[in-house]
Amino acid sequence: MEPNNLFSIHRIILLTKQSLIINKKLIAISVVGLSGAIFFILMFLQLRSTIIRWDNSDYMTIFNYFFIALGIIYSGLSFPAFRSKERSIDYLLLPASVAEKYIFEILTRIVVFILIFPLLFWVFSNLEGVILHNFVPELINYKFSIWQGLLEILQKKMNIGLIDWWVWLLTIQGVLFLLIAPFTGASHFKKSPLLKTLFTFTIIIVGYAVLTYFLVIVLNTQGYEPKNGKVLFLNVGNNLPSIFAIAITVINLCLMTIAWFRLKEKEV
Repeated sequence: MEPNNLFSIHRIILLTKQSLIINKKLIAISVVGLSGAIFFILMFLQLRSTIIRWDNSDYMTIFNYFFIALGIIYSGLSFPAFRSKERSIDYLLLPASVAEKYIFEILTRIVVFILIFPLLFWVFSNLEGVILHNFVPELINYKFSIWQGLLEILQKKMNIGLIDWWVWLLTIQGVLFLLIAPFTGASHFKKSPLLKTLFTFTIIIVGYAVLTYFLVIVLNTQGYEPKNGKVLFLNVGNNLPSIFAIAITVINLCLMTIAWFRLKEKEV
């Protein structure tokens, strides 16, 4: 099989099989370690809290923290072959096109995490709940449902009149940004990509904060009222969620594009 620029699902499957064969021990250790961490951290937090008041929303809170933290770390480990020159050469010489390698990294570092981690958390949180309930009967609400947690969030938004699809798009794109940003950083930086990515975005955020301070405080624009409620062509009255949702979507697309061209540049 010779490398070419045609897209082939078969070659993506071969890349996946090769990755599983090479990293099977690391994957097994990681899954066991993560499962144990979920189990014991939940047990510790439940025993430290008013256990009789523990409910599904508490599980959901822990799930959110796990999802964000582990998602950032895991996606920041994308393109592992780029951490050394020798592995980079071997990876670039694989008989697969740039598109196939790119799709493979997206699937294994973002899509798989989004699909597998909730299932893993659900299984071991419920296992932990059943076991702890046998020793501590006061833990009544020991069953965790991700679907119920999402419905509770939706119900709260409906009750306060925030059932806005732009808000949901902003939330989804915001979560994806937390995975895409480290993914792009891993494609760009060779050493310590996650730390360098976090540092880069910290500098950007600080820069925007300084710019905002300059505009609002130094130039005294806090009392500015745009004509007809519009800034340029945007009506900022009640459309801030839509503006931010579109902005974060564009940012995510730009980051994915940067990762694509970075991989393509290395292939040249």
